[in-house]
Amino acid sequence: MITAVSLLEERRRRSPWVVRWHGEPDVETGKQKRYGRSFESIREAKAFLAQKQAELDRGAPRDPVDVTLEVLVDEFAEARLSTLSYVSKIGYGNTTDQMLAYYGRERRVRDIQRRQAEAFIATRQRCDGRPGELSSWSRARHLIHCRAIFGAAVEWGYTDHNPFRATRSSGNSPLRLQPKGRPWHHITPGEFARLMAVVPTARQRAAYWLMYGCGLRPGEVYNMVIANVDLHAGRVHVVNRAATEDVPPFTVKAEGQSSVSKERSVPIPEVAKNDLAEAMGQAFKSGGFVVLTPERFRKVQVHWHLCRTGQPWARHAHRPWLNRDMVNNLLRDTKAFLRKAGVDLTAPFTLQTFRKSFAQNHAEAGTPPRTLAKLLGHANTQVTMQFYNRVTDANERAACDAMNRILKQGDHAAHAG
Repeated sequence: MITAVSLLEERRRRSPWVVRWHGEPDVETGKQKRYGRSFESIREAKAFLAQKQAELDRGAPRDPVDVTLEVLVDEFAEARLSTLSYVSKIGYGNTTDQMLAYYGRERRVRDIQRRQAEAFIATRQRCDGRPGELSSWSRARHLIHCRAIFGAAVEWGYTDHNPFRATRSSGNSPLRLQPKGRPWHHITPGEFARLMAVVPTARQRAAYWLMYGCGLRPGEVYNMVIANVDLHAGRVHVVNRAATEDVPPFTVKAEGQSSVSKERSVPIPEVAKNDLAEAMGQAFKSGGFVVLTPERFRKVQVHWHLCRTGQPWARHAHRPWLNRDMVNNLLRDTKAFLRKAGVDLTAPFTLQTFRKSFAQNHAEAGTPPRTLAKLLGHANTQVTMQFYNRVTDANERAACDAMNRILKQGDHAAHAG
């Protein structure tokens, strides 16, 4: 019986380094099936060889386990989705439903190859009935979910490769998809000042200050209580809140990490303090929530009671409470205020535009990426860097002027020498 894992070089292959191992002897013939996995680099091949040999030495199955796609997605949901948010679970569920419909529930996991993976990602369509192509962002979410599911299959020994993982030689493969950023209108400080001049109440102005001046998400703003606003120290604290019988919970989420809370403390601009102080003075009528009206607070309490007791509420079938359920009609009112202020929107506008504009203002002012990531509550600077990549003409001119000054200084030094 052959038990060792071997490494061969087959130069005619696109991925020339091949790791081979043998299965269990057939009970009738005594022959062993041969299996292999190819790699582009010898480094990757040697790492896999060491891992595979260690697994076999520990008694792992030598032959691939015939697990169906239906079994895989069920086991993945049980093992990996329990700590994710409700919205993330819905996203994974949408992807797995489409996978099962495309490949079939009884399809063996190890039979799905890269060609079928590319075809699945390339053929995704909108499922909401609206016209138009599926956005690159939505297609990328499907790809991320598929990679995670089949990555778990590799870890669990159900297959020896992840068909949704692109290689360096994949070229224009759908597996190398990079989602395109959605356009959005950068609210400049001047436009924001015009907006604030037409907003009638301190509560509404406080909400805009927290989004535009502090970079908070709308759900974080509408869950803000006076205990978490320290005007003396000039900081607002975004922290988790446990649920009570009367008040729903609030959970801070780091972008891209649904299972990880990301609490933070953010400075308050001096110009925002008067409106925040006035809003906080009225908050005792709305359960201590800074920007909620008393009427909205009472409606939230009704919805929370229905949600907590497992009943349908606010035209929703029963589902867990989300941070955004505190918000009501804010986008509609904001667009009306922008029109009144004469702000001409040149791209789609959402409430997140205030937070994005906060980040863009900091990026153009030269705030270090790590500092801005901390203010925004990002787990790392990968998401934050999109604002630094939106280089404006003014930034380019400033960079060019700076280089001209540097070169002139060098030229003067050379002539002086």
